[in-house]
Amino acid sequence: MFESFLDFVFPTDCAVCKIPPSPLCDSCAPAFGVAKSSLEGTPVWYATEFTEPISRILTAYKDQNRTALITYLAPGLQQAVADAVLVLGSCWICVPPRNSINFRKRGFDSVLSLITAGDKFVPGHLPINTLRFQRQVRDQRRLDKPGRASNILGSMRAIPGFKRVLLIDDVMTTGSTLKECMRALGAAGYEVAGICVLAKRNL
Repeated sequence: MFESFLDFVFPTDCAVCKIPPSPLCDSCAPAFGVAKSSLEGTPVWYATEFTEPISRILTAYKDQNRTALITYLAPGLQQAVADAVLVLGSCWICVPPRNSINFRKRGFDSVLSLITAGDKFVPGHLPINTLRFQRQVRDQRRLDKPGRASNILGSMRAIPGFKRVLLIDDVMTTGSTLKECMRALGAAGYEVAGICVLAKRNL
């Protein structure tokens, strides 16, 4: 990606501490270790806790188009997916629908870009429009927990199918988006066997 090329050729500051070099200095580069929890009985694999440094890295990656950060983020999510598939067996990857405004601004799917980076084996993924919004929703990041739940509830629908699905996202905070994804997929006939996220907020 052009932005990634620029980030390396014309270095800016570290996405976390704001000190050169770009995109991350050695002391701010994330270290991953996959852990497991659950969401309403569905197993969840996550590569790290959602901390302030990870939040800054993801903000730079998604909102500032600093795609050079894929190199640092992708291994964590890919390892979580590998660990999940080892336990669950064959599954199809499904990602939540993207906010249309954010997608147009970024020009790429931030989650799929992490999953497919490099040359590691990636399970097949369902078509991008398998899950979609059936009504407009606000940006979840700007809402508190009750607001997120009411904003997203009933907002999605899925194309009917019957496959076993591994649901994948970059961050799990309250879990409201992933719960709505599971509801919509289940209503359409899919089995959500597990969830993988790069970072999870542990309260």
